[in-house]
Amino acid sequence: MPIKLPSSSPKRDLVRKLVDASVSAVPFAGGPLAAIYSLTHPPQSEIEEERWRQEITKLANDVEAAVNFILKRVSLSENAAYLGRWMSENAKTGWADIFDYDQIVAQFPEASKTEILEAVGELEIEGMLRISKVLGRPFSHVRAGSRLYEAFDPIVFGDVSPRRDAVTVAMAVLDADAMVSCAAIADQHGWSVRRINPALAIVGEMIADGRKSRPLGQPLGIRAMMADPQERVRLRRFVKEVNGAD
Repeated sequence: MPIKLPSSSPKRDLVRKLVDASVSAVPFAGGPLAAIYSLTHPPQSEIEEERWRQEITKLANDVEAAVNFILKRVSLSENAAYLGRWMSENAKTGWADIFDYDQIVAQFPEASKTEILEAVGELEIEGMLRISKVLGRPFSHVRAGSRLYEAFDPIVFGDVSPRRDAVTVAMAVLDADAMVSCAAIADQHGWSVRRINPALAIVGEMIADGRKSRPLGQPLGIRAMMADPQERVRLRRFVKEVNGAD
């Protein structure tokens, strides 16, 4: 028996949320559509990616057609999509949240172990989580990654996009000439730890360890960070990509 799904399709919900958020950003140069493309349809070449974007742009006035077009290319199964959404809903900090084997099995009592393992395996293949193995059971626990929050937070929280939040964080780093306090960024925008952490992870991937501070027991995944010249270029390009700027 498959993982019990809610009334609507989590996979369709994922695509619809991202497409709905992208319609106002024709020709879909960045933002939510860029997120779903990177998560579900890695380009084999820049030419292939550009062709894909052009096809989506032609469907801009028909959201349902755009949703159906993208769904054919989304690799996640319904089970994996539902599991990913559940993890996003139940994540406490938005930074490498841990879900153990017994917790996942208890949440999906109607699913077989094989179905659960394959759903977990799909999310790992997509880079959304890491599986920790242990003797005596299929796995010990899984640790959620930033790509999981990036994909499912827009569904769970509606108007929240980790990528767009990451633009705000990146701009704060770009506007500073010294270490930027991540707690100060959260306070300025009224963000919870759960909201800012996925954005910090996205930006943190573009900054070397020596220029970002460890949490030291604090709930924030990164306490402070700054960028060197090369990293500033990466951040600037990221901001332009998400904002759809030329």
